Amino acid sequence: MLTFMIQNQKLPIDIKETTKDYQIIVEIPGSARDDIKIWQENGFLTITAEKKLPETKRLWAERVSGQFSWTFQLPSDAEVGKIEASYQDGVLNVIIPKSEKAQPKTIEIR
Repeated sequence: MLTFMIQNQKLPIDIKETTKDYQIIVEIPGSARDDIKIWQENGFLTITAEKKLPETKRLWAERVSGQFSWTFQLPSDAEVGKIEASYQDGVLNVIIPKSEKAQPKTIEIR
């Protein structure tokens, strides 16, 4: 199981598990692809992002801006070398494949 460890700001995030992988989906609208970093170290996956808003005088502000980070403890069945990420339309999608050993298998009866 992918364990959510630390979050420093509130942005919408989903964590899904299928039989083949774990998926982390984060909404970061307004961030440039170059402002998002993902790395894995010592069994943890960390995502950092920066969301900038134009410098203007605001009379009311509900949109969040600043630096964001999330840290996840990777499960033992994660294929760390095969993690992939994509960013499109303000949504970051990180796919963490499970090892083939962890895949369910049907046993044929002879």
